[in-house]
Amino acid sequence: MLENIFLPYSDWGLFILRLAMGIIFLVHGWPKLNPNSEMKGPAGFGGFLKQMGVPLPIFFGWVVALLETVGAVLLILGLGTRVLAVLFAINMLVATFTKRRVMKIGFTSQQATGWEFDFALLAISLALLFTGSGSIALDPVLGL
Repeated sequence: MLENIFLPYSDWGLFILRLAMGIIFLVHGWPKLNPNSEMKGPAGFGGFLKQMGVPLPIFFGWVVALLETVGAVLLILGLGTRVLAVLFAINMLVATFTKRRVMKIGFTSQQATGWEFDFALLAISLALLFTGSGSIALDPVLGL
């Protein structure tokens, strides 16, 4: 019965998923891009990545900052959803690995955000990879 009620609106579910994930990444990405933030933009974030032992930290600082801001806006618009989903999934795999191996943070943690949040964003990324953007997006308009 519920299937019959909600099936015609399933694309709204994908829109809500894209919107929520895009907003989360935008909020987390803006300090990585903004040089006036506490993180001091890509250079400051690159310094953090360097402390973690990430190769090419300034380059990847820019990549992550742009993905989490420009990519987040494109995700909300539903433009390039599957490609962005792969990139966000990689981003979250690296974040999870970093928290687990380098920072020694557990799934949940009292001292810091555990990697459960990164895991949830990874799962959403993979869901969008397999489902696509839905019809309330620019992807189908452009034939992507």
